[in-house]
Order: sequence, then C-alpha cells, then structure tokens
Amino acid sequence: MKKIVLILTLLVVFSSRPALGAVWDYGIGVADTPATIDSSATGAAIDTAAREIKLPSTLGNLVSFWESGDLEYVVLTSSGARHYSFNGSSMVENQLLNASVSNPVSLAASNPFPDVIVADGTGIRHFSFGGSGMLENPALSVAGLTGVVTVGATGTNEVAALVGNAVQHYSFNGASMVRNSLLEPALSANPLSLALGSGGYDVAVLEANQVRWYCFTGSGMAENPALAVTGLNNPVALAVADPVSGYDLSVVEGNQVKSYSYTGGSMAYNSALSVTSGLTSPKAVAIRPGSFDRLIVDGNEVKYYSWTGSALVLNPSLSVTVSDIISGGNYAASAAAQSLAFDPGYNVSYVRVRSAHELPDQTSVTYSVTADGVNWVERWRVRGTPTGTVLEVFSGGSWLPIGSASDALPSADNAQLWANVQSGRAVKWKAVLATTNPAVTPRIATNPRGGVAVRWDTNSAPNPPGVSSSGGCYLTTTPTFTWTYSDPDGDSQGSCQVQVRTIGGILVYDSGRVYNSSHSFTLPTSAQPDVAGPLWSSGEYQFTVRVKVWDSNGFESAWSGDVGFCVVGFERPRVAEIVSPPAGQPAPDPLTPSTHVVIAPGTDASSLPRAKAGARVKVIVDSVGPLNSVAVEFPYGAYQSFKGDISQLNPAGSKVNRWTVDFWTDASVERCPSGTAVGMDWQGVSGAGNPRLKTPDYAAGVIQIQGTVLEDWFVILKGKD
Repeated sequence: MKKIVLILTLLVVFSSRPALGAVWDYGIGVADTPATIDSSATGAAIDTAAREIKLPSTLGNLVSFWESGDLEYVVLTSSGARHYSFNGSSMVENQLLNASVSNPVSLAASNPFPDVIVADGTGIRHFSFGGSGMLENPALSVAGLTGVVTVGATGTNEVAALVGNAVQHYSFNGASMVRNSLLEPALSANPLSLALGSGGYDVAVLEANQVRWYCFTGSGMAENPALAVTGLNNPVALAVADPVSGYDLSVVEGNQVKSYSYTGGSMAYNSALSVTSGLTSPKAVAIRPGSFDRLIVDGNEVKYYSWTGSALVLNPSLSVTVSDIISGGNYAASAAAQSLAFDPGYNVSYVRVRSAHELPDQTSVTYSVTADGVNWVERWRVRGTPTGTVLEVFSGGSWLPIGSASDALPSADNAQLWANVQSGRAVKWKAVLATTNPAVTPRIATNPRGGVAVRWDTNSAPNPPGVSSSGGCYLTTTPTFTWTYSDPDGDSQGSCQVQVRTIGGILVYDSGRVYNSSHSFTLPTSAQPDVAGPLWSSGEYQFTVRVKVWDSNGFESAWSGDVGFCVVGFERPRVAEIVSPPAGQPAPDPLTPSTHVVIAPGTDASSLPRAKAGARVKVIVDSVGPLNSVAVEFPYGAYQSFKGDISQLNPAGSKVNRWTVDFWTDASVERCPSGTAVGMDWQGVSGAGNPRLKTPDYAAGVIQIQGTVLEDWFVILKGKD
C-alpha cells in the first residue's frame, strides 16, 4: 500500500487503499491551491482566505471621461450617473447633468457631450441634455436585456455591452439602435468586463487571468494577440485608450491599478503609468482621452492621478468623495475552475469528483473529468432552486435527477457520480460555476469552512478474465469454469457473469450478474423433472464459454475470449415409476414427467423416494455427448438388483440422449430390509471420454426400501371338491 505522507493539513492528499484507486483531497487553502489548481485554465475566483471557489465579480464601468478629453467625468452611484465638472479650483457636482436610474450596473460617457449611457436591469439607457436636465433618449436606448454586466461606448452612437458571457454591439441606423453582429467577437472564455477603442471598432475583453483584444477586419472581429495582456490574477475592472504614444490599458488587480502599453510588438507592463501604492480597495479605473491621466475609484473616493512626465501623482483638487458609489457588483455569468493533472501511477478508466456547495437559487455547478488530460466527460451537476438543491447526472443525452447536493459531498460514497473516461494517467476535474442572477454566485466550499471541499478518486475496470481451458471433454454436464482475475488498481472481484454458447454461437446459458468473489463458477442444470438441462436442450455437446467480471466498486471488465469445451456426461437421474409404492408415498406417473422424482446431487437416504423390496422401479437419466453404449447397475448391500433392458430416446452415438431402465430388488426382507438405500452406477462409453454417474458418490442412492411387496401377497386355501 502506497502513501504520500501528509505534511500540512491543507495539502493535497494522495492515498492508495485496499479496494480503492487513487484519492485526492482539496481544502481550498493557501498551501494546497498552487498544487491543485491550474491557474491558466481557471477563470473562477479561488478565495483561499474564505476557503471557497466562486464566480468572479465585476463592478462594470463606474467612472468615465468624454472623448473630448475635457475635465468632466461621471461616476456611477446607487441612484444613477453623477456628473462632476471642474470649476477652476476643484471638481464639483453638476446636478443639472445627473441622470437618475434605478438599479444601475455600469455607465459610459457618450458623444456628444454631456450624453451618458447607463445599463440597468432592463437594458441600456441613453440620456441626453434636454435644456433643463438629462432625459432618456429612447431612439438611442436598448431595451429588453437581462444579465448586463458592463457597458462601453465610443465613437458616435457605438455601444457594446457584456450580456452574460457574450458581447452585444449596437449601432444607430438613423432611427434606432440595432444589433451589429459584425462587431461582436466570439469569446472563448468567461468574460468579466469590456472596453471599446478605435471608434467602437475594437473591443478589449477582461478575463480572470488576461485581457484579450479584438480588432475589426472588415468582415468580422479577430483576436489580436499582440495587444493581449496575460498573467493577471483576478482583476475586476478594465479601461483602454488610444493616447498619442500608442495603445494603452489599465486593469484593477488587488489593491493596485496596473497599466500596459504597446511596445511595437506586444503589450508590456508600464510601471510609470501604474499605481501600486496608496490604494485600499480600488474597483474601477478610467483613462482620460488625450492624456496619461487616470481616474481610480477607491472605496468611496474618486482619485484623480495626473501625469507629471515621469509618474502618476494623486491630484486632490481633481478628486472627489462620493458616499453612494456602487459598492456591490455583479458576478460573471459563468466561470470554470480546473485542476492540474494528477498521476495515479497506472492507467485509469473511471474518475469521480465530489464536492461541497452553497447554491442560491438560479445557480449551478457542473462537473467534468478526464483521465487522459484531453477527452473530457461531463458527468453531473448541482443546482439551486427556490425549494432547495438538486443533484443531476448526465445520462442518455439528458439530465437525470438523483438527489440533492448533499448526495455529492466528499463524504458521500455515491457510485452514480463515476464517469467512464478515456484511459490515461493525467487525471483532472473541472467545475463550471454559473448563475442566471448576477447578484448571486454558487460556491464550492464546506460549512463550516476548512474541511475537504473537493475530493476526486479513480478506478480502473478489471482486466478481461483469463478463462482456463479444460484440455478435453468434461465428464459432467455441470462443469466448473475457472479464471484468473486481475485489476490495475488492486480491487478485488465483486461479481461475475458467465455465458455458454454452442459452437454455432447460439446462447445456451447466461448466468446474469452473480455477486460472488470466487474465481470459479459451476454451470447448473435443471432441478425440475419436466425441464431438461440447458446443455441437453441445446442438442449439442460442444460449446464455448466466456466470462466478464466486476470489481468491488462495480466497474465492469470486457468479456474474456471465447474458450471452447465439450461435455460427455450423465445428469438428472429421476424415478419415473414405482409399482406398488409404500403407503403415503406418491406414485410417479411414467407418462407425466412433472410427477417424476429428481435425485439431486447430495440427496441423503432419508430424502430418497421409497419403494417396497421387490417392487419394480423405472429410472430415467439424460446424457450429453455421443455415448456409444451404456451400462447400469443398482446395487444394495452385497446384492445386485434385477433390471430390464435399457432403452434410449435417440440412436447410440447421438449428441444427446435419454436412457430408461426398470429394476427391482429381491423381495426378501432378510436380503433387502427396510432402510436399505439402493444405489446406481451408470457408465458410458464414448470416444470423447467415458462418463460415470455413481451413487453413493453422487447421492446416497436412488431409492430407499420401505417394506416388501410380500406384504401385498396373501394365500387362499382351496379344498378339493
């Protein structure tokens, strides 16, 4: 038994236990996360402090400048867009240009000044100055949207929004805003936010670990790797600009705002344009057009950083404090957490993942696994509903409910969660978290925090068993088949199935699944007097056998190869008639097989049918295999019974046959007293083997004597007339 010693409580645990494959545990801790999570393939937020995996959150765009570059900006508050203007000495609120909106999520300053766009729970609302205040402009608004995360605007009436996991772009056609699919990039991952550039024809998309930049080609949007920024760690906001020096972008990451500039071949980190100190809880950034100045939302402060020519410096006179800046945020519609590859030390073909969850209504987590690191199998999911949680497995192209989220806990040994995967040694799991309500997120976490949040284990199907060959014909119609069993991960055998066919492929016998750890199986025959055995019923004596097995965890091997065998043997001796049976002993009817008495293997003397000494008894025996001749004796004590001629159903040498003979003992109670067990000894002759069916080896005998036929005789004396 192999083990890796546990060094810290939260480290990934690998163990190999009897009757189990490899097992790993993950506690979402500081120590085990780097060794468990593939950060390059993970967009979900891994919070090692809170010990949970959740959807990444984004606050949308909370601040924005107009493209004119004027010293005017808007801030998103809980009541809508708030406008600030420079009065010569400081920034002051311009209430005349505020736009009131309920449930706002994102904003963007739009041409012409002072237009502003605000996204809320129902769509994208465009506000223009009406002479005495800001009024919504229905022609430039987009209604009927749900799940808007963020909105961006640039150029003239070019608007894009991140709706769920997709970019939707809208352009003005002279009468209204219409969807423009040519400017919508096909996203390959779960986005958090977006920003527009180049007059609305470029779009930068923020993901959990990078920024992707898409450019318009004339016929559609194509990703431009040269403008990508990689290596980010859970950023929450994005801003882009086209300053005179080239492409420029900033991201909010942790308590810093990092900036990247185009160097002619790629985007490079620009420390001079980054703000790495003095921030406590930054959540939004905007770049002032035509300059390198930045506006950063830090808590309830909107901080203006001015470019001095060598660095960004906080400018208090251009900064403001806004008490009701949106502090909540939306969760991304979906994001994945993916593990690194784990090698169990052998090829595995089954993988199972189990985990603990917190699932508000309208949220879900869907799990996929792989063993070869390439081919994924989507196996199960949990969902939050208004009435509780639901656990479902993917089966037959649809989701089948099998319980609640508690049935998928790491401690729940739920066999329905196993996935049959392409065999390999690169075991991974993937969890896709999703929500249809941006205000809530599912969580992978224990309650209370700190336990095993995710457990995944492996198993392999047993190898096809190796069935032993008899090396000749079995001299019994109930042969015992044996096989060798092996399992890559050491599981023991839990069950087996045996099938016998004729040489021509006709199924003769199928055991079905038999729960037995034995590596052998004895083929049964019929115990019914009027039902022939399966081999005899086939009319053949040459067969094939194949076996498959399941391990102790229920994983199924492939069938073994077909192994040929033949049978030459007797079976099912039965008493078909007893002439003058003892009182209370039913008399079998020779013409009614259902009344015949089968002598089963191991029948003791007390269970044998009774017959009087001297009474005639008819016995029938079936045979499988080409017997050329048959001899039989019925011994008792030191004597042999008298017997009639043996008759047969088919010609000698037939593949199957049925043999019938009468016998009777001496009627003398001295030679054959009550309690005597009369034996039988059938012997056959065949070129394929000489079978024998002999009692008392097979059973205690064929009948037991009770009384004598002499009791039925009496003498009538007659005088002479």
